Amino acid sequence: MNSLLRSPWLILVIVLLASLAAPLNQFKVPPVLPILMDAFRQSAGKAGLLMSVFAITGLLLAIPAGFIFQRLGHRTTGLIAILSIVLGAALGACSRGMGTMLASRFIEGAGMGFMTVVAPAIIALWFPADQRGKAMGIWAIWVPLGSTLMLLLAPLLVDRWNWQAVWWCGCFYAAFVGLLYYFFIQSPPEPFLNQDRTAPPNPLTGRELRGVLRNRDLWLISILFGCFNFVFMAFMTWAPTFLHEIRGVSLSKASQIVSLVAVLSLVSCPTAGWISDRINSRKLICVLPMIPMAVLFPLSSSLKVELFPLLVIALGFIAGFVPTGVLAAGVEAAGDERLGGMAMAVIQIGQNSGMLLGPLVFGWMVESMGGWQIAFWTLAPISAMGAVAGWIAKMKQGQNKTESQE
Repeated sequence: MNSLLRSPWLILVIVLLASLAAPLNQFKVPPVLPILMDAFRQSAGKAGLLMSVFAITGLLLAIPAGFIFQRLGHRTTGLIAILSIVLGAALGACSRGMGTMLASRFIEGAGMGFMTVVAPAIIALWFPADQRGKAMGIWAIWVPLGSTLMLLLAPLLVDRWNWQAVWWCGCFYAAFVGLLYYFFIQSPPEPFLNQDRTAPPNPLTGRELRGVLRNRDLWLISILFGCFNFVFMAFMTWAPTFLHEIRGVSLSKASQIVSLVAVLSLVSCPTAGWISDRINSRKLICVLPMIPMAVLFPLSSSLKVELFPLLVIALGFIAGFVPTGVLAAGVEAAGDERLGGMAMAVIQIGQNSGMLLGPLVFGWMVESMGGWQIAFWTLAPISAMGAVAGWIAKMKQGQNKTESQE
């Protein structure tokens, strides 16, 4: 029984269930956005802040979250993340004005920021290098799975009750997985931390933590992930509107077509992790997919409606490879699994910058620079830039020895 409780795969399941609380609550806004706009008497532009505040929060808290993780440890930091989601969701459910609702979303966003840092770090602690790709690939489904579940669940809850029911559902789920996290996630396993050592690892020093922030390869990986999130979030945000306004597709059908990206990611993320371990490479997994993305995005503006689902399916399968490779490469680039939290803080800066800027810049290009074709073509050089940054970065699987980053 004790060996089961200490199983890395059980820990992975608990971490995945806990992580799901963040995207479940993040993506509860889109399916009920018209209802919220009416309830709070907000325009579309102002109501969009309910989603963008998540990226802003993650960007502001990225480095502080890394230091908090290294100071308090994975267990306490994870509980802070889940508690933030619980409190934010409860406050949102009780909101009577836009100001309170935005404050609740900021608190929820803090929870997601902390979870983005702590979850990959836990996986790096529990899984040796030759199994880490598979584990990261399974965990990487947390956002597509959480968003898909909420997109399906929220309309049912609203039809039966009201929009507050969606918020309470997210709150209760976060509280439930918080209990699982509290009872199952304990101290990290020394055998994995100590694979090549006979003495316990030395305590981390401030110099080592600062060394992560000076790690050139880690910042290049972060740039790669930022470029990926820029193009991916721009496409996911605006493709339904493009299909509706330019191709004459109903908004519901357009959303269903684009949602195939999330569904395909549920398959491609674990597949990418398995391939990464088999070929003993993180770089090929997260860099090569950026090249076909640079070709496929410009095609979006010229494809007929009948062919657009094929483009979405191709993007959906490719998209799962990049996060899986980046997450594994990021924690390994730090050189010590115990520095995984700080490494993920650097990765999160790129991630949230891309998530924030992608939809905004794309929308500006559509409005001010000549329309949809130029906007979609803009995604090509951004994808190429990400591929170049990732190719320059040194990614060594299973790197256990800390390299000085002077």
